[in-house]
Amino acid sequence: MSHIFHSVNDLDISGDFAATGGPDDLGSLGFYHTERNTSGGNVHSFDSIDWEDLSLYTMPLSVEELQAINADTTFPQLRDPSMANLSSTSDTSGYVPPSRIPSPIENTRPDPLRDANSSTWAARNPTRSVIRARTPPPRLSDAQKASRKVKRDQKMETTKRLHDAVALYLDEQKLKIGSLSCTHNVTPKYINDIIGSHTKYRTTRKVQLTNALIHAKAKEMNTDQPVGSRYTLVELREMVANDPQMKGLTKDEKAGYIAALSEHREQNVTNVRGNNMAAARDVLLTTERVVKELDDLRVRTGTYATIFVVRGHINDTIQSSMHGTDNSEDFWEDVYDIPMADYLRQYEQWACTQNQNLNERDSLEAVRKQVRKMIVRGLIAVTGKKNITMNYSNYETAVVETYAVQLIGWPASIKFINPSNIGTVGDIRKLRDALKARTCYWAALTPVEVKAHTAELDVRRLAGEVVRKPRKKRSDAGGSRKHKALPATNRENKRPSKKARKMAASSSEAPKSVEFIVSSAEEEDDFEAK
Repeated sequence: MSHIFHSVNDLDISGDFAATGGPDDLGSLGFYHTERNTSGGNVHSFDSIDWEDLSLYTMPLSVEELQAINADTTFPQLRDPSMANLSSTSDTSGYVPPSRIPSPIENTRPDPLRDANSSTWAARNPTRSVIRARTPPPRLSDAQKASRKVKRDQKMETTKRLHDAVALYLDEQKLKIGSLSCTHNVTPKYINDIIGSHTKYRTTRKVQLTNALIHAKAKEMNTDQPVGSRYTLVELREMVANDPQMKGLTKDEKAGYIAALSEHREQNVTNVRGNNMAAARDVLLTTERVVKELDDLRVRTGTYATIFVVRGHINDTIQSSMHGTDNSEDFWEDVYDIPMADYLRQYEQWACTQNQNLNERDSLEAVRKQVRKMIVRGLIAVTGKKNITMNYSNYETAVVETYAVQLIGWPASIKFINPSNIGTVGDIRKLRDALKARTCYWAALTPVEVKAHTAELDVRRLAGEVVRKPRKKRSDAGGSRKHKALPATNRENKRPSKKARKMAASSSEAPKSVEFIVSSAEEEDDFEAK
């Protein structure tokens, strides 16, 4: 069976074949499967077509398209079927097909929005540096696999001997600690605390010069090396030890190497992931570490914790997750009558509708809102008053003197004003970062500090300084502000006051009594009469 698919040049403007437009031409061109009858003619059988044949639904590429693919060029522009034969029959210079009339929306839509790429987090943040994805190592040969297996077995045997030796040492140490506890009249736990005292809380170590030099040598030697051929850490250490240029460094040169490594580590933390798979894996591993830390914190301190992690865009492949220590999930159902999973779905829907990249999230208005909330939350926490508000104009008297609290660490380069009046993104971000890092924080003042502050204000007042900014005067100050009587025509349409509505509601809810109450004596007389 053979099938021929025709080009647009074989069709007229109405979509029929240019010859006659009938089925005979289809048969002559070979579209139908033909069968020869006994009289010697061709009978076209429509039912004999194999409709499951995939070639019916595919169009082979033309010679020009194949050449364009091989030459890695653009495809030739396809002709409109409605314009197939107009070029030979009439002048079409001024003709525009109705289906191809340009839309006014297409013409007015800006190119950045039309061509925007939102497939990945990195694409939605084009101004941010991207963490380079690791190139997968080459596949190992059978000989390499066998060699690695031998090394792995040897390492396991060495590790087992070490563990056995350590276990034997611990047994001997236990006997020795028991002997020392009896000799010095102390408990074994006291001796163990002296021997193995350490803390689980460690701060981040500073960048060491040795690591900075190895990092610089790695960038020099491994930048252009393919995967599998790069120098190992041991080889890089030997290169640094044997490099005369890295000996006898000045103080500025050492600081330069350390700053380069610090910047590299900072970029690895703050740069964006280059693709959705890397972003999803980063979220998964980080969430697992956070969950483990929360569970360990619950054991150490008995705290309850809940965490929600959702994606920020519909194109992200991040799997939304939630975690609650102990029975924290019962809180959402007991208090809000909504399962915790429903909150997760609503949170994910809200996050996806935001559709913001990092620059949009850190816009001037967004950061202003964050700063205002952080300042008010801190003020509420330090004073314990839920309905308190921040007064920036009269901060010295309305906040510090009245509530005995003070905002410490406000950046010196930023004027102390309402965050809504800070006009530059750099200043408001600097203030936000200071509040997050708790270098700018609320602190309670002692009675002595409050008295000293009040005395300072008195000295400033005596010097003629306006300490408390007066309230703005009303435009109708000095005049009568009584409500004028409404005309008789508007009294009926006047809305009742809040007090009147409340009184009407309370009276309507009161139980109604019957108009006549029959006494018990009258009830007995009626019963006897019956």
